Amino acid sequence: MGRPVIFCVPHPDDETLGAGVSIAEHVAAGRDVRILLMTRGTGSGAIRKVNGTNWSPWWGVWHNPAVEGYQPLGEEEFGASRMRELMAAIGCLGVSAEHVYEASALLGEPVLDGSVTQDQARRAILALAATLDPAAGHPGLWTPTWLVDDNPDHIAVGKASRQLGVEDPVWWGDRRYWVLPPYWQDARLGQIAGEFWDTPNNAGTEVAIEIQRRARNACLAYKAWAPQQGMYAIGYHSVDGMFAAMDGSTSTNPPKCLIHK
Repeated sequence: MGRPVIFCVPHPDDETLGAGVSIAEHVAAGRDVRILLMTRGTGSGAIRKVNGTNWSPWWGVWHNPAVEGYQPLGEEEFGASRMRELMAAIGCLGVSAEHVYEASALLGEPVLDGSVTQDQARRAILALAATLDPAAGHPGLWTPTWLVDDNPDHIAVGKASRQLGVEDPVWWGDRRYWVLPPYWQDARLGQIAGEFWDTPNNAGTEVAIEIQRRARNACLAYKAWAPQQGMYAIGYHSVDGMFAAMDGSTSTNPPKCLIHK
């Protein structure tokens, strides 16, 4: 297996929306892809939509759990369902379940949605890196940007990556940052030099087509509605507009990610 690469993900769906194409490309290239999940995203307001206390514009009608065959979700089950979506999406991208790690388990302490610290992200990345075979080479590190994002968890993770690059520019020399779809037209992008669109390479080849399909399928994992299996389409209830921007519904608009160094 090729050189390892760590994708540090603040919440479920960030990996697909920010770096789905990039993950699938690394898998196709034979890289040893590892996913580090900082939190299960239990602070999302989508829980109120699924439980029928808030209207969901994407769903189009009020949810009624009693009629639809499920109990209103508590925080633990909501987090477990978000984890199921992430695991399904990661599988679509070609990453096996044993290569997904949770920061709270690595650190032996709770890491809370909305309160992720730069220090927690830094220590979690180092803890995961310590489990890798050093003979495999220096790991790549992909995180959300700290420059063009308003979510404090995303910013903390991006700054942790930047800090690691300052502390050890050789070991952590291969770093990339993704920009989520709401910020693709953000004026702050002018602060960044060297951003680029990551689209499947070699358009028209079988590998490129497979990468596109994997990225789209990962989006669909967050659209699955199957309450009896604990799947509640939380990703789409939360940020359906981001998925619409990311999944690329036609061959002329393939899935893509905006990346910078």
